[in-house]
Amino acid sequence: MPVSLQRAQGGDRQAFIALAEQHLPALYRFVAREIRYHEALGNLAPDEVDVEDVLDEVFLTALRQLHRRPRGATFKGWLRHLALQTLRRVVRASRERRRYEQVRLEDPLPNEERVQESYPLDPSVTWKDVFPHPFTPSPEEAVLLKETWQTLEAALNQLPADQREVFLLRAIEGLSYEEIAAMLGRPIQQVKSSYQAAREALRRWFFEGSGSGVPGVAEPKM
Repeated sequence: MPVSLQRAQGGDRQAFIALAEQHLPALYRFVAREIRYHEALGNLAPDEVDVEDVLDEVFLTALRQLHRRPRGATFKGWLRHLALQTLRRVVRASRERRRYEQVRLEDPLPNEERVQESYPLDPSVTWKDVFPHPFTPSPEEAVLLKETWQTLEAALNQLPADQREVFLLRAIEGLSYEEIAAMLGRPIQQVKSSYQAAREALRRWFFEGSGSGVPGVAEPKM
């Protein structure tokens, strides 16, 4: 266990703040991507939830429950687990709020965004954030890479929710199968199967082409 994490678990508030600052940029991107996902599905209205509000709750929960962090779980993985839990609560609260809102017949119907449509990336995301290898793309490469990332994110958002979640945690966040299985409360073989299914669906999307969605993959359900 890293010394800074040991100190934080021992009650050192400054050590916890240092840990939080170290993990903040990557966790910001993770939460922003999940919010965009729920907005694309219609679970959240655009700009209904701020990334900073979610992060505040995640780090506050982490501070209060640091002693309850599962043994064997990395601090990085645990923060993402808390972020997913927080966002599930936010989505449920949003649904309840909308369920009890009064609907007037003269109100216009909301415009539903299709999941496969590309939407702008968060302006805070940089090339270094998306592609961690140390290189500086040319202007032509930059345009191509941005289009590729937007296409990938749109394709990911069409995967079944369980496959998408596992793929992101494994391929993008770099968590182990064991940690993902413990985090999600699923058998490790099921996690591996979900990951392989997501990879195959994305492979078909990119190499066989698709005009309307990930081939063979149903619309995600929450």
